[in-house]
Amino acid sequence: MWNDKNTHLCYINITLCEYGFALISLRVETGRRLIIMTELEKLKYAKAYIDKLADGIDPISGEALPGDTILNNVRLSRCFFYVADVLRQVIENDGLSHRQNRRKPTLLPFSLPHDMRDQIEITETPTMIKHFTDRINGLVDDSVMTKLKVTALTTWLVNNGFLFEEIVNDKKRKKPTKSGEEIGVFAEVREGQYGGYLAILYSESAQRHIVKNLDLIIAISNGE
Repeated sequence: MWNDKNTHLCYINITLCEYGFALISLRVETGRRLIIMTELEKLKYAKAYIDKLADGIDPISGEALPGDTILNNVRLSRCFFYVADVLRQVIENDGLSHRQNRRKPTLLPFSLPHDMRDQIEITETPTMIKHFTDRINGLVDDSVMTKLKVTALTTWLVNNGFLFEEIVNDKKRKKPTKSGEEIGVFAEVREGQYGGYLAILYSESAQRHIVKNLDLIIAISNGE
């Protein structure tokens, strides 16, 4: 406990633990006036005290702590530095510990104005549906809006008869139908890290067909 001429009354409780760590609680009271602080201000206040203790300084008087005080114990000094760093991280995180999840903002449903759809990159080189979806999502701010789901595109393609689903080795996979091939969807065997696989590719005409029906696909993505 320290008392700085009745201005502040400060208590620090320290419990030594194994491996040089300690449990510390700090309480600051004012003798002449009441100071109301936010939780973040309290953390900053506490860190200022712990920083001084870690450096062997009396946080009230500003003088060096006596050499024979328990507060100059090496194990405690290490603990003070550790606690000061933890407090720093919490303060930099606006008073939240890293284990606390910030409340995620509510995102708007995906949308893309018609005057922006001309910016969707259509390529002569056939592309996979995920890559094409990524191009569309690249035109919106995903910090305020949900992304267009790849499954929304494939669901629309299945529902409209451009893809069909089959079970192979207990796994569901999609392949183009005759109608799908007519709009430019086709399958191609490719070699991957684990051997050959069937890639479903979308030609320039297929990409344009998807953009033409984007409103219906967006409705599926937004669960409408």
